[in-house]
Amino acid sequence: MKKIMMTILAVLTASTVLMAQEKKEWEGPKVGDVSIGITFNPVSLASQLKIHPKAGSLAGDDGAAQNIALKKQMFIMSQDPVAAFRLKYRMAEKWNLRASLGFSGSHINYTEYVRDDAAFALNPATENKVADVVKSDLISGNVALGAEFVTGKKLKFVMGFNILYALAGGKLNFNYGNVLNAENQVPSTFAYTAWTTLNPDDKAGAAQGIAYARPTETYNSGICHGIGLQMDMGIEWFFQDRISLGAAVTFTPVMFSFQPQTYTKLEGYSAITGKVENYNNLVSPGSWACLYGTENLGFQVSLNYYF
Repeated sequence: MKKIMMTILAVLTASTVLMAQEKKEWEGPKVGDVSIGITFNPVSLASQLKIHPKAGSLAGDDGAAQNIALKKQMFIMSQDPVAAFRLKYRMAEKWNLRASLGFSGSHINYTEYVRDDAAFALNPATENKVADVVKSDLISGNVALGAEFVTGKKLKFVMGFNILYALAGGKLNFNYGNVLNAENQVPSTFAYTAWTTLNPDDKAGAAQGIAYARPTETYNSGICHGIGLQMDMGIEWFFQDRISLGAAVTFTPVMFSFQPQTYTKLEGYSAITGKVENYNNLVSPGSWACLYGTENLGFQVSLNYYF
């Protein structure tokens, strides 16, 4: 029995020594190691840039276009995402390859009551209502691919760059409770969807003898695309084996953004054909932007795990 206890004690002692050696021998990421992490950029959340327009700022809107179907919008993409997932691979002793993905979006069904025109025609005192629905789909995201130089022991200096691809935009779809037809050529709708009567910007509608139209789909921003160069410099601190915190100053010295042709789809009663016609009203032929300089700064915090 004594020999058995001595053997068990020896095995436990050896295991403890081996585990301690293994823990002590980990001296940081080696070639072939991979890390997964999350980055957070609070500057992107609350940045007030002096020169560059903010993401989602209006372009070409002089304040005269009050109708939702006339808005001209271009998403300006030049900042880090607020949060992103990141993957790194140690390709050489002091070099990592890295890739990150950040995204956000929304799908909103906005519903509002309006007068029931059919019931009102039969009884002007009616309180019957129908619902108009606007469906909004917006998306933004970016993918960054790059490399970073790393040097140091427990506290490491990091300097890197990314090629950044970003997108942002979306569209609105409209569903109406009141039918538009020959008997009801100007149906009740909620605010900002009624097209201005004989709007001078709506040459397509005027050519078809349409005095009133309402949007069925707006593609006023489209899906804007951007590609640019990002750079960063900071530190990475291994406060535990295989787990690190990072902090880096980031900036985007150059970024190109592209917007596609945008339009609004409308429907209206034509005095020429005597029926409801669907047509497109062009909003913008498309735009592009180039942002450059060193004022587009960010501050990125990251948590990384190596395995």
